[in-house]
Amino acid sequence: MKYWRSMVICCLLLASVGLQAQDAVLRAMQDEMQRSMKKLRLEQMELPYFISYKVTDTDSREASASFGSLLSSSENHSRMLSVEVRVGDYALDNSNFLSFQFGGSGVATRMFGGTVQVPMDDNYDELRRQIWLATDGAYKKALEDLSGKRSALQNKSRADNVPDFSKEKPSSITDILPAAEVDLRQAEHLTQTLSANFRQIPAVQNSRVRFFAVNTLERYINSEGSTFTRRIPFVSLTVVADTQGSDGMPLNDFFAAYGHSIKELPSEAQLAAEVRAIGDRLTRLQSAPVEERYNGPVMFEGEAAAEVIAQSFARKLPAMPATISSNPQFSGFGQQSNPLLDKIDARVLPEFLSLVDNPTATQAEDHPLIGSYKVDEEGTPARETKVVENGYLKTVLTGRAPVRGVLQSTGNQRERGVAPSNLFLVAQKSSSPEELKTRFLDIVKRRGKTYGIAIRRLGDPSFRPSDPDFMALIMPRQTQEDRLEPAILAYRVYLDGHEELIRNAGVSGLSLESLKDIVAVANTRTVYAAPFSSRSASPMLGMVSPFSSTTVVSYIVPSSLLFEELAVQKPSGEIPKPPVSKHPYFDK
Repeated sequence: MKYWRSMVICCLLLASVGLQAQDAVLRAMQDEMQRSMKKLRLEQMELPYFISYKVTDTDSREASASFGSLLSSSENHSRMLSVEVRVGDYALDNSNFLSFQFGGSGVATRMFGGTVQVPMDDNYDELRRQIWLATDGAYKKALEDLSGKRSALQNKSRADNVPDFSKEKPSSITDILPAAEVDLRQAEHLTQTLSANFRQIPAVQNSRVRFFAVNTLERYINSEGSTFTRRIPFVSLTVVADTQGSDGMPLNDFFAAYGHSIKELPSEAQLAAEVRAIGDRLTRLQSAPVEERYNGPVMFEGEAAAEVIAQSFARKLPAMPATISSNPQFSGFGQQSNPLLDKIDARVLPEFLSLVDNPTATQAEDHPLIGSYKVDEEGTPARETKVVENGYLKTVLTGRAPVRGVLQSTGNQRERGVAPSNLFLVAQKSSSPEELKTRFLDIVKRRGKTYGIAIRRLGDPSFRPSDPDFMALIMPRQTQEDRLEPAILAYRVYLDGHEELIRNAGVSGLSLESLKDIVAVANTRTVYAAPFSSRSASPMLGMVSPFSSTTVVSYIVPSSLLFEELAVQKPSGEIPKPPVSKHPYFDK
């Protein structure tokens, strides 16, 4: 076994060496990098102190269907070049400056944050020309931004003495995973077959099944000597459905599965069972009672426990420096809006809980972790980061743009911005599920209540219904960023142990501060993956290919989280009316 493992490793290494030796793209990047660092200079202007190139090849396939009919099917191939040019020095450079002054050469490079589309053929001379033009445009934009930034800072003092760019040790990493083999016709058939299950579920008004697969090949080099070549396949299947309760209140549900290959997704039979389960839940929810107003113990179980950490804590972890602009209306994006920067070394969780971000972990509870990687988008090797130790916040997550209190990259720069990878919520003190339920009901009894609330599924912001009336009802604009998504599955748990399903249960009062009040957790774990969107996303991330994979984070958390005091109530606002007539397919 060891022999064959060694042979496989040797073959992969030889393949990667061969790829670099014969790769016209990588050779063009390296040759133009050397020339640019030596000769890229306007008269009397500063030389670049840092340049990076990344060429991303994507090969994607997508199919979606509704009610057994194909909605869309596409196959796309693209190659994007991302150029980053920095002038000045590590302490003060052209980054984090927001300017809308365009003109001169390299307009596309200027508008889209240094990212342009390039030809897919491996013509060395044409690749050199494209890289040269993009670098020229990025360099001129960098000079303009540095001048504008210095002018904007001329009459100001920077509140924090934080450099603009961190110095990191150069690394060279190759990570070539097997490509995901996908037949588009089979993907179309799968989505049609799965979505046809809703023909047996009259309660569902709208539904959609989507299959997406992409193989991404990235080549990266920078002027400090870091390089990486990697291929990361990504495959997902998502199901969304919605309906209305007996009183018209909107109801929705979803299912999502992610992997690096089709084999990592559930089987077709298992997926069909998930689709039918969605229909069954929505059917039962239509006639379930609504919780008018409840204050008391709430227990989050299973996927809901993971979503609590994802929505209330994880999305606040990314940090970036404040944006500087000559226009005061655009200054201050980023760092100043991150509530965790002022809480480093403060208690943010109970002392029996710790939180670790670990992109090097590949499995938990026999589940593959989709958030794993060996190197981040800036060439920083992946490593474990202890975010919270014994309840106290030790750091936030960053790329190479330092923030107050975190001067080195944590290796978390991902394609769509800084993001966690695999988040482990670790408990030093826990209880069995049975003990936890007993404690939950003891608190309910002590509070003089006849029941407590258990929440087993929460909505996810990536799978919100698109109906604006629905969004206005469940998520008022002024508060939607800091609120949990409404519960999909919630139950009244009575003192004798029996349960009653309720619907349209919105949780309020669960803020960053209230996470310190988690009373107890289970000694079993839930492994859950969810798309990630940061509340601190940069306003100038550049152009991301629409065919690139979504940033997905894995959460490994205790399977139950018990809170002694939260509020649960029905949504407020106008309720949309149900359709006047029945679904035509079922009105026969």
